[in-house]
Amino acid sequence: MVSMTIKGMWPLLLAGLGWPGAAHAVDKSATLGVNALVLPSCVAGSTGTSNPGQFDTLDFGTHFSLANTLKTTGGTGSGALRINCVANVPYRVLISPGNSGNTTARSLVGPGNATILYNLYTSASYATVWDNVTGISAMGTGANQWLPIYGRVPAQSTPTPGIYTDTLTVTVVW
Repeated sequence: MVSMTIKGMWPLLLAGLGWPGAAHAVDKSATLGVNALVLPSCVAGSTGTSNPGQFDTLDFGTHFSLANTLKTTGGTGSGALRINCVANVPYRVLISPGNSGNTTARSLVGPGNATILYNLYTSASYATVWDNVTGISAMGTGANQWLPIYGRVPAQSTPTPGIYTDTLTVTVVW
């Protein structure tokens, strides 16, 4: 038989009544959120469009005839590609074939599926087609780099009047 005096029961009585200094432990658990934002090493797009993940349009202009070769160069805000990669990050820019499915013979499509042959080049010499395999390679600087696109429409029969377009996918690999 266990006997206890009132004097020995005071801590138990006080703890049971919730008095400060009472001898009982309290545990409380809560969660702590932790996160980190990792930015891509490269971003691409145009600052001139409403969607920064898009590029501006390379425009060959308005013409009555295609009897002569047409040339255009995409510059800042008019068809050049803005690439911004962290300094010393190597990258490569590829351009899809578009409507034609062939990077060596791209085509603009217009009324009644009429086409205008054209192509894009990596330099003003028009020697190397900008393709979806080799593309252009460069090194990031940590600042915007504008890559000009050199476009050429060879002399050809003038098709039906109208607007002719193509949509290309630009891929940046790093």
